[in-house]
Amino acid sequence: MKTARRWGRLAARVASLAAGLTLLVLVGAQFSHAIALNLDLAHRVAAAQAERTQLVADNARLRVQIRRLQTPEGAVPAIHDELHLVRPREEIIYLQGDHAVGR
Repeated sequence: MKTARRWGRLAARVASLAAGLTLLVLVGAQFSHAIALNLDLAHRVAAAQAERTQLVADNARLRVQIRRLQTPEGAVPAIHDELHLVRPREEIIYLQGDHAVGR
């Protein structure tokens, strides 16, 4: 009788330990999944913020370009450079090397 009780207690303890370890492993797996998901979302947020910063800078640059192109002083050189259009009795002279004019 005593050995049967001992084996019964031992079996109950082993079953309890196995259930506890299983629960611990499951909770740990869920926790690690939540951490991985959180890190992934943090990287996505950082990428979106970097993209937004780039878009804001591009927007500012394009606004300056639009303002410049709305005036004849800005539009005429752009027309000459991009479309190679000239007025009657005008000519475009292209320079190479150190003499080239930068924008």
